[in-house]
Amino acid sequence: MTDLRNNIYLEEVALINFINLTREEAELLLTWRNDENIRKWMYTDHVISSEEHRIFLERIKTDSRNFYWVIKDKGDNYLGVVSLNRVDFRNKNAYFAIYANPYLKVPGAGRMLDEIVINVAFEILKLHSLRLEVIEDNTGVINLHKKMGFKEEGRLKGYIFKYNIWKDVIIMGKINENVRKG
Repeated sequence: MTDLRNNIYLEEVALINFINLTREEAELLLTWRNDENIRKWMYTDHVISSEEHRIFLERIKTDSRNFYWVIKDKGDNYLGVVSLNRVDFRNKNAYFAIYANPYLKVPGAGRMLDEIVINVAFEILKLHSLRLEVIEDNTGVINLHKKMGFKEEGRLKGYIFKYNIWKDVIIMGKINENVRKG
């Protein structure tokens, strides 16, 4: 099985694990994460300090269920971030999240990031199911995931408090039909 703490190299892109980032890459990701267009869709939407970011990067070095990668193309462009979270190898499932580089406008970036994480989850890791959580009014992302074959599986009513109102979180999922048994 692939060690998810390593970098992963696909045909067109490299997935650089957050535990292998250079100092400059770590600073770049903090800038992205603190961009208002990224923060507004996250559960944790405050501006993250350098110290908080450093502690997060240290903590994930020993985490065996949550994995984060920055995606870099062959032209050395950083395209975005993908993660697999709550990875359960016994039951062959995980949650995932993506966000595109907010300073590099690449048409179809979200679709490309979805395809990358689906490839890693279903083709490399042979997971049976993949899920995500999305805030109810993030309709662009909901529609993107629907186009990628994800279906709404549930709703967490009033799950997060953002902009002075309670918002639902939609759970979406996709099954890998090629994995029938353990």
